Amino acid sequence: MTEIPPRELELLAGAERRLGRTILFLVPVGTAVAAWRWDGGMALAFAFGGALAYLNYRWIVAVVDTLMRAQSARIPRRTYAKLFLPIVLLVLFLYVIFSRSLLSLAGVVAGLLLLVVAVFVEALYEIGLAVRR
Repeated sequence: MTEIPPRELELLAGAERRLGRTILFLVPVGTAVAAWRWDGGMALAFAFGGALAYLNYRWIVAVVDTLMRAQSARIPRRTYAKLFLPIVLLVLFLYVIFSRSLLSLAGVVAGLLLLVVAVFVEALYEIGLAVRR
């Protein structure tokens, strides 16, 4: 296994922190826009989806960190739970949304897509850094 150079590790750690902060920034901004443009129900659904997106991101980071630190082939069962629990929760929440219509499906999905938006923003930031050098 090859070692990652310290400079690369610093860049990756910075990107990881920025992704989390970007999601946390986008949730209230998107919620406010949804409340202004549509209604409180859409805003609540967006905030819920955004919270799930952030929780999913934190779980992904925890799983990747655990796998990177694993020195043996034996991976703790908790890691598998953290890997599959977001999928189970997503299916459960979508079922509740479809069956009870408590939240707007479009709002929840828009909130869930904040992780994709955060990755896109980070990519643009990294491209900007590379161009400046």
